[in-house]
Amino acid sequence: MKTLLEKWAPAEAYSFNIKKFYVSRNLGEPQDIFMRMHNEYEITVILGGSGKRFIGNTIQNFSIQDVFLIGPQVQHFVQLDEGQEMHGVTIHFLKNSFGDGFFDLPENYQINRLLDDSVFGIYFENFDASNFYGQLLECMKLNPFERMIKLFELLQILSLFEHRKLLSSHGFTKVSKKKEFELINKTYDYILSRFENQNITLKDISSHVNMSPATFCRFFKKHFHKTFTSFMNEVRVGHACKKLRETNHGISEIAYASGYNHLTHFNKQFKRIMGYCPKEYRRELE
Repeated sequence: MKTLLEKWAPAEAYSFNIKKFYVSRNLGEPQDIFMRMHNEYEITVILGGSGKRFIGNTIQNFSIQDVFLIGPQVQHFVQLDEGQEMHGVTIHFLKNSFGDGFFDLPENYQINRLLDDSVFGIYFENFDASNFYGQLLECMKLNPFERMIKLFELLQILSLFEHRKLLSSHGFTKVSKKKEFELINKTYDYILSRFENQNITLKDISSHVNMSPATFCRFFKKHFHKTFTSFMNEVRVGHACKKLRETNHGISEIAYASGYNHLTHFNKQFKRIMGYCPKEYRRELE
C-alpha cells in the first residue's frame, strides 16, 4: 500500500477546486492502494460501480452511488471492484479559502457544525446523489463569483440533510507522524490482500509490521479505537454483506469466502455487527 499526501491548488481566479473523475477496473486487474491525506475538506460524489470506501478507521461497501465529506488530514481511499467503472466529482477547499473566520459567522452555524463533524468522515445515507451530481456539474460552468455562491448553497444542503452518519468512531486518532501512517498502510494492505482466504492471526500481522503482539495491539487500539479482532470481523462481515446482496451463493459458501472456517462463528459475528442473522439480512434485501 502506498501513501499519497495530496495538495489541491485551485485554478487562477478561484478559491477552491472542483474536478470530474472517471475510474475503471478490468476483471483480474490489480489495483494499487493509495491511502490519501490532505489539508483540504473534500466532498466526493460517486455514481456507478461498486467497491470499498476506506475513511478513518472504517471500511464500508458502496454500490451505484455514494456521497461523503471528509475533513483535513483524514486518511481515505476508494477501492473499485473488478469489472466495474465509476465517475463523479470532487470538491476541495480549505477552512480559510474564503477568509479567516468566515465559517465562524453566525449565518454559517449549520455549515460550521458539518465541517466540525467531517473530522470523522460523513456519509449521506439515501441522499439523492444524481441530483447533487447534476448541481456540481452546473457549478463547474459558472463564473467565479457564482461558483462560490453555489458552493455555499451545496454545503447548506448537506448541513441540513438529516440522514448523515459519522464514519469513524469518536475515539479515532488522526495520524500525524509519517512512520505511523506507513505502519497503518502496511496493516491495511496485509489485511485486504489476505482476509478472504487466510486466517490472519495477531502473530502474523504484528510480525509483518515488525512489532511484538502486545505493542501492535496498543498501536492498533490507539489509532483505530477498536481491537484488531473486532476490526477483522467488521472487514469480513462487510465483505459477506456484499456477497449476500450481489450473489445467489449459499450462506456457507459466503462465510468461507469471507475468511470464516466455521459457520456458527460467522453467524454469531454477523448478528453481533449487523443486528440480525445472514438469512434475515438477505430477506430484507428482497
